[in-house]
Amino acid sequence: MIPRSSTRRAVQRDHFSCCALFSALDAGRLDALCAASRLIELPARETLYDAGDPLREAYMLRSGSVVRFQKLAADGRKVIELVQGPQMLALGEVLALARYESTCETTSAAEAVAIRVAVLRRLMMEDARLAARTIEVLAKRQCAIEFDVTGHRSGAIVAQRMLDYLLELAGGHVPLAGETTVELKAPKKVIAARLGITPEAFSRSLRELSDKGVIVVDKSRIHIQNAALLDTGAGEAPRRLSFARKLRTPRGTPEKGLAPGELVNLCGKLRLLSPRLALAWALVAHGVTPADARVKLRQRASELERILARLRGAQLALKLGDALDVLDDAWVTYEHSLAAPSEADGAACRVLAASEVFLGAADALTTLAEHAAGGQLARYVNIAGRNRMLSQRMLKFFSFKDLAQCESEADVEIARSAEEFEANLAELRQSGQALPELLAQLDEVDEQWRRFNEALVSDERGLRRSRQLRKVLGESSRLLRYVDTAVKLYERLIR
Repeated sequence: MIPRSSTRRAVQRDHFSCCALFSALDAGRLDALCAASRLIELPARETLYDAGDPLREAYMLRSGSVVRFQKLAADGRKVIELVQGPQMLALGEVLALARYESTCETTSAAEAVAIRVAVLRRLMMEDARLAARTIEVLAKRQCAIEFDVTGHRSGAIVAQRMLDYLLELAGGHVPLAGETTVELKAPKKVIAARLGITPEAFSRSLRELSDKGVIVVDKSRIHIQNAALLDTGAGEAPRRLSFARKLRTPRGTPEKGLAPGELVNLCGKLRLLSPRLALAWALVAHGVTPADARVKLRQRASELERILARLRGAQLALKLGDALDVLDDAWVTYEHSLAAPSEADGAACRVLAASEVFLGAADALTTLAEHAAGGQLARYVNIAGRNRMLSQRMLKFFSFKDLAQCESEADVEIARSAEEFEANLAELRQSGQALPELLAQLDEVDEQWRRFNEALVSDERGLRRSRQLRKVLGESSRLLRYVDTAVKLYERLIR
């Protein structure tokens, strides 16, 4: 059935309202623009227009993502820009040229509005406000190009350029705390070409930003940790985190000792990995995304091994070295239990017990690291890190209720962990060394803690067990990211 003219016109108006360039047009000019446009739906890797095509229609991307590029010799190409939201494409070419000089290709399924160029140019000449907004769009694009070129020539390292790109996707401004999520809709090699780097450098920069606590990578989704973008000390003016060019270190140079805050946080990560490993094992047993859970189990075990190796090479004090030996022994037992198939008799009970033993050893190591660091700030790093672990320990016991037939014990441990989490959070919020972004982050932690707790204790009779587990997992992942950012902020305060 063909939609009525009035309905079709309303749909077209909605298309243009998505783009700031046209959102303030008066009714008459908006009608003229609608009459001169049509909607195009394209699959991924489809050409929207090609270099050399006559400029009869301009295109406004409505949804999806596209890449604009210039073709080079030998089938090469130079990426000009990636576009992922409602925006006019190649506006400079549309207003200045008779033919397209760039090629535009979709990187995902996309919708675009094709507008007759003659009508668009006439409206820009007639409407001063539309002309002014067009100049503003072109000016912002010019500034972006200039700063991009300046960044390349000044030797800005890849991680900085990657962070700038992610913030550009986020709209340029993010709140003081919490997180801002963006999605990489283009292939890695396309984004790398846009930034003027190799795909390998692209992957390394994401890892570096992740190690710094600035982002959390979840496949194509990137969670920018807003508070971690600032790198200020108590009483200092807000200062944006920046990445300086690294100095080359001669091969064979021994690793320097860990900074006090870094040592406490690193030991705390071992404590965190204890319930995280058990949780991945439990998800396999429950049949909840088992393939993904197996991958996470291997990844977390590898991360734990890397941390242990780093601590062994850090020339720790005698007491810390002895505690690390105890932890090594606990890991041998824990690793063996995790390798057992979930259907084996008593496997879940053994995994749960081994995880608690390893957790106790990791907690003892972290406490010793706090004492070695000294000072109240080291205590805050430890307490915030313990809350990071407690959020996952609660989830671990929740997921093992059925597997290990330990519902009563699990409920007791969940309640005990929840009580400690709240007491720790209350102490952190009263910390005298807190920064504005840290206090704002702790507020976000508190709000997300409420959501997680509600999901954890919700009436299971109203939800299937697997559905509730998925819901709790979602809330837990966000809580973990928020608390982890708070840990990082406390660590940075130890100068």
